[in-house]
Amino acid sequence: MTESPLSIPVYEGSMLSLRSRSSIPSVSRSRPLTGLAKRKSEPEPKWKHGELESKYRCTACNSYLRFPVQFEDCGHYICSSCLPDIMRVAPRCPTCQQPVSRDKIVNDKTLQKEIQSLDVYCFSKEKGCTWEGTLKDYTVHTETCGFVMIDCPNECGVRFEKRFLTKHQTEDCPKRKVACEFCKTSVVFEDEIPHLNICTEFKIPCPNQCSDQEFSRGQIQSHLDNECPKQELSCPFNECGCDYRGQRIDIAKHMKESPGVHLNVAGRTITIQKKLLQAFEERISEQKKWIELLAGKVNALEKTYGAQYIWKIDHYQERLEEARTNKKTTLFSPPFLTSRHGYRLALSICLCGDGRAKGKYVSLFICLCRGDYDSLLSWPFSHRVTFTLIDQCEDVNNRRPIIYTVKPNICKENKPFLGRPVTDRNPSFGAQKFTDLDAMATLEYIKDDTIYIKVDIDNEEMIII
Repeated sequence: MTESPLSIPVYEGSMLSLRSRSSIPSVSRSRPLTGLAKRKSEPEPKWKHGELESKYRCTACNSYLRFPVQFEDCGHYICSSCLPDIMRVAPRCPTCQQPVSRDKIVNDKTLQKEIQSLDVYCFSKEKGCTWEGTLKDYTVHTETCGFVMIDCPNECGVRFEKRFLTKHQTEDCPKRKVACEFCKTSVVFEDEIPHLNICTEFKIPCPNQCSDQEFSRGQIQSHLDNECPKQELSCPFNECGCDYRGQRIDIAKHMKESPGVHLNVAGRTITIQKKLLQAFEERISEQKKWIELLAGKVNALEKTYGAQYIWKIDHYQERLEEARTNKKTTLFSPPFLTSRHGYRLALSICLCGDGRAKGKYVSLFICLCRGDYDSLLSWPFSHRVTFTLIDQCEDVNNRRPIIYTVKPNICKENKPFLGRPVTDRNPSFGAQKFTDLDAMATLEYIKDDTIYIKVDIDNEEMIII
């Protein structure tokens, strides 16, 4: 007897929530369908009263019905976890092959309770598991049953019954953790021998067999360098020309017996060192002269080519009035190069502002122009640009220039501005609000009806051709 159809929980890969008597929404088929395959791989309990009756068995997965659902047209049952795979392609009842409809599928809670109350043994009963109970408690038991086959948690590749887990992890697993006997570091068991080959605390005897004492691998070199009486050493005057070599215990005797020889070689070495020192001092003196000469040349070049470009704009008041009356809103500078074979650029200025800045600010821009050496340069253009409105105060120390820096943002949207020019010049980018118009009248930015705009291009990462 079936109950009124209710919503069935989705589990174990199920992708379908069953309807009430009204229509149900269509089912998404984009997720993987693993319920049927998973059910077939699960161990089935031993049934206390013999073989499981066919009315309790799912014809799709051939296991007991779990959360059974019934096809109303033919009356057959399957597990709700098997339903998504059945409905995925051509929905048919696996028992009679009759077509089924999503609108005619109901769950049977009465049958579910009847199945869950069946008496069962553990599937490992023949191996020695003594558990028995009802099917509803079977899943809980399988989670703790010691006869369940599991993979090693350390991923060593061994598969064994769960009851042997502790023994395997403490005695057999090649990937179990053990403490090094010498440095106490935790290492994987199969890596213990390679670790001992490099362990700094591993005890080893002196290679010169100076005693029966053992030293840690990390201390042995110090022992050889400073303590071992049998370590072979060179005479302390070796660099002065004494070729004697002997054990540490013989070096003291050699030093005592050969003071004259050592005094001679030391004196000879001092004489040679004095001559070399004099030669080095003469060489250093020559290098200092060259450095001073080159520093002067560099200083001269920096003064000559300090900024890539300084733009002189004369007749300022006349040009400002033309901008205000829209006769000539934009002025363009002559093109200039960042270096002898560098990027070709040009400045543009709107003395009365551009766009939203019009009437309030001075707008200053720069653009990339097509040049003769573009194929040799790196694109898109990514170098920092610094605009400077020069204060023409006679006292250089009191000048207060207006400085604005632009760092190009390399992105797809800015390619028309920063990419290699395909026409005479790219669209301009820069400072729409470079400085407000009122600031222009302060200090000495305007002098003799002239202003100066300096532009510096950061060339730290620029390709120099």
